[in-house]
Amino acid sequence: MKYSFIFSMLFLSTLVLACDDDQPSNNTNNVNNTNNINNINNINNINNINNINNTNNTNNPQLLSFDDSGCKNGADQKAIDWNLFAGFECVVWAYDGADALELRHVNAVFNCCPGDPGMTGAVAFADGVFTLTESDNGGMCNCVCPYDMIYQLTNVVPGAYSVVVNPFEDPIAMNLSAATEGWFCVDRLFNSMIAGDAGERGSWCETSETCMGGEGYCFEDPNFSAVCVNSCVTTLDCPMPELEECIEDAEGLWFCHPLTDFGAN
Repeated sequence: MKYSFIFSMLFLSTLVLACDDDQPSNNTNNVNNTNNINNINNINNINNINNINNTNNTNNPQLLSFDDSGCKNGADQKAIDWNLFAGFECVVWAYDGADALELRHVNAVFNCCPGDPGMTGAVAFADGVFTLTESDNGGMCNCVCPYDMIYQLTNVVPGAYSVVVNPFEDPIAMNLSAATEGWFCVDRLFNSMIAGDAGERGSWCETSETCMGGEGYCFEDPNFSAVCVNSCVTTLDCPMPELEECIEDAEGLWFCHPLTDFGAN
């Protein structure tokens, strides 16, 4: 009986020691598991950094071609929709959501007769900013007219960008996170140099019958010569609702009144 009791005690002691021996092993495994998780996290962080770097490395826009509309007061021109932008100077863009971007400087004013080699346009890109440099290369005539300056670019990855071009004072923001078309315009209503054909917005007028085939309105401003603007029912009928408002004159005629303070320009 005595020996049986001693044997039982020795057996229990062995079990206790065995359990104690297992505990450090589990702790070691936990440390290893933590290290493994940290290693995985570090690898993921490195991969994320690499992905960001790869995106930055692939964002290297290239100019495929440059073209111009020719003097838009002439018959031979490759101009964008004239009716929408008549009387405005704009930067217009169209992006396919992948890498192709078209930029247009619409109604840029230059000499009617560009010098050799004609109208030129270049694009520099840095830190998300497209800087356009344009020239008529020493025009040879005593007149100016509006042009559309047209840039086709590739390798433009989705993201946020801006455009810098004279004479716009501030960079023009573009959200190219997906396929899109857009524009930013300033009103040049009383700048006869970018007026449309006779009767279009910004062209001189004496009566409303001469504006837009009789569908427009002859707007008289006390500080400027009368010019054609659009008729309207609501502000949304105006070519640029963000720059105009539809108001009624004393005779009950509704027209697109410019919001720009031209006296401050």
